[in-house]
Amino acid sequence: MNTSVRINKMACEIDYQAFSEKYDVFCLETCEKYINRGSYLLDASSLCNDVKSIKFETGKKVFFLMYKDAANKNKLKNLIKQLEDGDKYSIQAVQAREVKDCILIQLLFNALGSYDSEFLKYNNLTGHLYCFHPNWIKRGNDHSESVIWKIPCLEVTVTNDLCLRLFVRTFTSERLKGKITFKKRKIEVYPKYIFAANNTLRRKLKDDKADSFILRQVDGTKSEIPFLNIQSKEKFEQTKMGTLNEVVMSFNQRYEGICKLGFQERVATSREDYSKALQRENITRIRGVLDETKIHVVDQIQDDYSAVFCENIKKLMISKYGIEPTTGNRVAKEALNIIVIHNAEYYQGVKDPHDQRHEGIAVQHITFEDFYNCSEFAIATVVHEIIIKKDLQDKKITMFNWESLGLTESVSFGMAQEIDGIERYFFMTVNPDGSFIIKEQELNLFEYNEYAELVDLFVDAKTKSENVKGVIRFSDGRINTIKDTGIFTIPEIEKIADRLADGDNKLRGKERREELLSSCLDIKAYEEDGAIYYFVGTIGEGMRQAIPRAALIRKIESYHGAPVLFENILNTMNVSFVINGQLTVIPFPFKYLREYVNTYAS
Repeated sequence: MNTSVRINKMACEIDYQAFSEKYDVFCLETCEKYINRGSYLLDASSLCNDVKSIKFETGKKVFFLMYKDAANKNKLKNLIKQLEDGDKYSIQAVQAREVKDCILIQLLFNALGSYDSEFLKYNNLTGHLYCFHPNWIKRGNDHSESVIWKIPCLEVTVTNDLCLRLFVRTFTSERLKGKITFKKRKIEVYPKYIFAANNTLRRKLKDDKADSFILRQVDGTKSEIPFLNIQSKEKFEQTKMGTLNEVVMSFNQRYEGICKLGFQERVATSREDYSKALQRENITRIRGVLDETKIHVVDQIQDDYSAVFCENIKKLMISKYGIEPTTGNRVAKEALNIIVIHNAEYYQGVKDPHDQRHEGIAVQHITFEDFYNCSEFAIATVVHEIIIKKDLQDKKITMFNWESLGLTESVSFGMAQEIDGIERYFFMTVNPDGSFIIKEQELNLFEYNEYAELVDLFVDAKTKSENVKGVIRFSDGRINTIKDTGIFTIPEIEKIADRLADGDNKLRGKERREELLSSCLDIKAYEEDGAIYYFVGTIGEGMRQAIPRAALIRKIESYHGAPVLFENILNTMNVSFVINGQLTVIPFPFKYLREYVNTYAS
């Protein structure tokens, strides 16, 4: 069954004549190497209300959007004269048809900074559009509830190839500057912003006394905004997809007759669903591995609390796999060992058992502090990790029935990994029966073997700034690459918003999932220009009402004209043992390679 896949690449209709009848576009350039990103010029609307938005094209060139007026050019010249380095700029009017569509659309997006939304705040700052929901604001947790510490936002960006991207950004109060490390730029050169009367951000002027914010994050922290939640209208509005729906709807309403945006679709040519039957089959297979190679729980804390903890682990193993582990205070050579220890903070680098090597023995540490309230879900993660370590020792895949792929020849998987500042290359060759070898290949001009060409591929990609996630080499020498694209899938956000607004919160069930969320579920692939594009989404069967992250689309591309042979490999991602409870986004042999690098190469 063919399924449409909706992506963040925009379908746009621009009426250039209607655009030009309402707006003027000007291009400003500097004779210097670049325009200072902290310049007041980049918040021109604070200095000149006639400027609706700006957009960088390069470090030397900025575009301005203004309502149609014969006096606009003189207004901009007067604006430039107010700047200390105003004599270094030149400005000229440009026709809308002469400007890239991505620039025009971004200018229109940025001009939404003054748009009045029911729940979303728009901020047109430094040539960007930042949106935030009031509930995202982080306030004081003591007696100063009125003090705002952080304002997480979504930056809405249009790429050169008309993809609409969403980036989480955080404006942080200068009160927290002591928790931010400033290396490349001092805090004094950062643009400062304040909350305006209408609860939006604007550039701080000299006379403003209010608390100021800078676009930086506190060290060691990261703002999170969920991708999708369809439990209620309010929760949907506070997600990335709820924000995206509001922004695009506002755009199309405001610029009706000038520009209309939608999302492109592709037809999926293949799909793999992770069914309950497949889930049961995987658990049965893991149970068989555990039954053949016993589980042994090692208590290296040895107090009353750890004894109870080890007993809980035993009960969870019996409940999930029907396997009762043995226990003791020493590792068992022939078993899969789960070693109970404290976390690294407890040891502080002194006799830390994390650093202890157990040559030829499969071990997985589990920390008391982090897993004390562990569930079957957490135990499954530990079991998967330890079986992979056992597989690496035995050089045989047991977590997955490799023969089910129907491959008659060996396949190699390769990845690049930076270790101590040096790029290194690792390859795993899997035979039809699931046995494998792993080898590191050095960059050597005087040695050429089956892996050397793959190393050249990684080196070449790096010089082109391409993000190659991995390579796959078939036995006849044909090579496919896996690359990031910057594309992600979009659910039916308009339908979701309409139904939630009508009070319909029951958006579950197989038919509803297919109608509203198909572009975000399971594994689907489509073909375009000789390449295969695929994404790995959330497991569809039994799905809950929240999707925490976007399904990123990756590109499988031929190398030196080789045909793309990826379809047989799709099933290597239809497993949940790499990321417990979720499907893996690249073939699982890369998980084996990462584990090998962490265990043997670092």
